[in-house]
Amino acid sequence: MKNLVSLFLLLTLIACASGGVRFQKSDKYDPKIARVVTMAVFDMNSNTSANSEEEHVRIFGSIAQTQVGSLHGSMIPGGDLTLKAAEAIGLKKDLDTAVGKMTEAIVNSNSLDPQTTVVFAKIAAKLGVEGLAFPLVSGDKSSFRSGGVSFRFVLYDVRKSAIVYVAQTEAIEINSFVYDKADDTQKNAMVSSATSKAVNDLFGAVKKGLDEK
Repeated sequence: MKNLVSLFLLLTLIACASGGVRFQKSDKYDPKIARVVTMAVFDMNSNTSANSEEEHVRIFGSIAQTQVGSLHGSMIPGGDLTLKAAEAIGLKKDLDTAVGKMTEAIVNSNSLDPQTTVVFAKIAAKLGVEGLAFPLVSGDKSSFRSGGVSFRFVLYDVRKSAIVYVAQTEAIEINSFVYDKADDTQKNAMVSSATSKAVNDLFGAVKKGLDEK
């Protein structure tokens, strides 16, 4: 049975993260934007900060910070540190609300409301940055086997009070039969591999989109 599970595991790791990526860049995007901080991963389903102890959240946050440093010229410590910055100025709850409204605006192709831009401006001022990069995830670990998990990445330019690009993967799902037969170590390996593949594809699409004139 272990050999059978291992075989299915290998096949799943190859196939489970093969979804496409959508990328959209605004005409407000300025390639000269500097000092971009990567925010903590936000859960689009619960409209709050994602659990950083979950494997897919940890991987997404780590890759996002590295890629932002590569794409926009500087590696600024972010992630959970941005939550502490928000708490320090009494805006943690407001930040969750603002990011939730931002995701709604993206889905509905609406403009950001003024209060959201105010919150983002205050966070950026506290952090001393020009841009806020938001890694957004839908779903927890269990969602990989039921419904799928999607990853979205958004760059917000504080100077222009605007979202300047958005990238999003299709839902990534792991075969539930294989997942349920696996032990905890194998489950983590499946989640890790699926997440890494999807997130690297996501940033590959971002880089390609930004390089296009």
